[in-house]
Amino acid sequence: MPEGHQEFALGDGSSGGAPAAPRIGCVAGVFDLFHVGHVDVLERARRHCDRLVVAVLSDDWALGAWGGRPFVPLLERAQIVEHLRCVDEVVAVDDVRPEWLTGVLGARTVFAASGTDGVLGVEELDGIPAALITVLPAGRGSRSPILRAAIDQRQSRSSNVA
Repeated sequence: MPEGHQEFALGDGSSGGAPAAPRIGCVAGVFDLFHVGHVDVLERARRHCDRLVVAVLSDDWALGAWGGRPFVPLLERAQIVEHLRCVDEVVAVDDVRPEWLTGVLGARTVFAASGTDGVLGVEELDGIPAALITVLPAGRGSRSPILRAAIDQRQSRSSNVA
C-alpha cells in the first residue's frame, strides 16, 4: 500500500459475525388517565434499551387489581401509548407472565416504576426474576386537580381490594 494511505472497509464496523440482538425492554401498566408522569417513565425506560415494548393491561386486569374498570377503554389507552416516539411496540395483555416476557417477547429488562400510578411496580411483577427488573424513579405527577382527584380516588378504591 502506498505510503500515506490508509486501508478501510465500508460497512457497519462489525467483524463479520451476526449482529448483536437488540436489547428489548418492557414496561407494563394500565396507563389510564394518561399524564406527564407516564411519559417520563416511558422515556426513561427507552434510554435503557434498544426497543421498548409497552404491555397495556386489560380492563379485566384492572378490575381485579383495582376493584373497578379504567376510565379510558383499553383500545384508546393502547392507541395513546402507541403514538409516543419513545415506544416501539404496544401489546394488550391480560397479565404479565415471566415465560411470555422472556420467551415470546424476548425482553431482557422489565421496567418497574416506583410511585407512578398505573405502571407496575416491583411488588406487582410477582414471578419476574429480580435480575430482569430495573426500577425507574417516578415521573412527575399531573398538576391537574381534577385528574389528581380521580387518580387518588381510584388508588383509595384499589387499597380496599384484597
